[in-house]
Amino acid sequence: MQIIIAGAGKYGRTIAGELVADGHDVTVIEKEEEVFESTMESYDLSGVVGNAASHLVLEEAGVSTCDVFLALTGSDEVNLVSAIIAQKLGARKTFARVVNPDYSTTASLFRTSLGIDAVINPNLESAQEIMRMLRYPSAISVESFIRGKVHIVAVKVPEKSILAGMPMLDFKEECGLDLMVCVIRREGSVFIPDGRTVIQPGDTIHVTGKVDTLQSFYARTNTMAPKIKRVLITGGGAIVYWLLGLMDTKRYTVKLIERDRKMAELIYKHYPWVDVIRADGTDPRVLEESNIKHYDAFIALTGIDEENVLASMAASHHGVPKTITKINRTKLLDILGDSELQNILTPHHIVRDEIVRAIRSLENSRASAVEAVYRFEEGRVEALEFVAGKESQVLDKTLLELNLRPSLRLACIVRGQEIIFPGGQDRILAGDRVIVISTGSRLVDLDDILGD
Repeated sequence: MQIIIAGAGKYGRTIAGELVADGHDVTVIEKEEEVFESTMESYDLSGVVGNAASHLVLEEAGVSTCDVFLALTGSDEVNLVSAIIAQKLGARKTFARVVNPDYSTTASLFRTSLGIDAVINPNLESAQEIMRMLRYPSAISVESFIRGKVHIVAVKVPEKSILAGMPMLDFKEECGLDLMVCVIRREGSVFIPDGRTVIQPGDTIHVTGKVDTLQSFYARTNTMAPKIKRVLITGGGAIVYWLLGLMDTKRYTVKLIERDRKMAELIYKHYPWVDVIRADGTDPRVLEESNIKHYDAFIALTGIDEENVLASMAASHHGVPKTITKINRTKLLDILGDSELQNILTPHHIVRDEIVRAIRSLENSRASAVEAVYRFEEGRVEALEFVAGKESQVLDKTLLELNLRPSLRLACIVRGQEIIFPGGQDRILAGDRVIVISTGSRLVDLDDILGD
């Protein structure tokens, strides 16, 4: 697909690299020549130096024939104007990054009246991701499929768990037939287990199951965490503004530590039910004085990655069951490895994954094209949802009869109201919804699960 990206900052560069790796023809528009040159040296793409809100620059970039236009500059106004012009000039689909709440709340107007297909707010998306983490305290990450009927959850295996030392051959018998371990992360490596795999303490396992079955799984395997009621947050920026608006005031008690006076006053003005403290939320003394050990969750959202990491580690040291840490510089994740950090929040990765999902669904018009894409383990694993078309090559054969690629697993088949966690004798029928986990193969169509 021909894709044009306006803006080569943190968001634009990340998404450009991902789309180039996926084989797309990418053109970047960037007004800062130094940033432009750095991007051109890093990736195999073309580009134009200039203002993305100029129709002349957009025409030079080839917007009239592009499949997707992504407006990802640091200016909401430039993003909105460039997306509107791109749509008028002929771009098939347009997306705009918008962070100002005044604009984000009118996203439906942009779609219906101005022709912008999607307005993406990284701060709102991040807040929604945090809410998912709070709703599922036992999980490191949660992805939902088939309108919430099926979840893929990641849990860390404690030493005192029946999972520690359990062969995969015994998993269904010990933990339930309606569950499947689809991916394991161990000491930095990620792999799909087979019958010979033995689960080790410290492993992070990604388990597919129904919501009620997963609750029983947590209890049986000693991975159950208490419900989150008391939340301590450090850092009161835009993500917090959206997050507090999503929280149920009857369910959560929230304390916010924010060092900036204006931001602290703004938060308290809009959310008077929040206990706002003006202080440095990364100072160990302040955390102790805030009775951090009595909280169910700690969320570090300052603008400095290192401070967030240290604050979350301090929270873990004080026994807080759940920590959520915002990290923008992903290289820091490589250094940290399997540290005591639990949930990691990287806003530009959230936006990247949403855009990749949208583009992958546009990319293929075949009957069994991908319906949804979710990514985890720093993008090394994809979970994809397909609907099996009538002409698919995988129909009516047992899974054992299919020559499946080695780097994937069929995690779930949904047939009407029936949810199947498949074995070798199960079959895919036309109309089935199929969830596929892949650690290496790039999948666009359900037939792509077949080997050569």
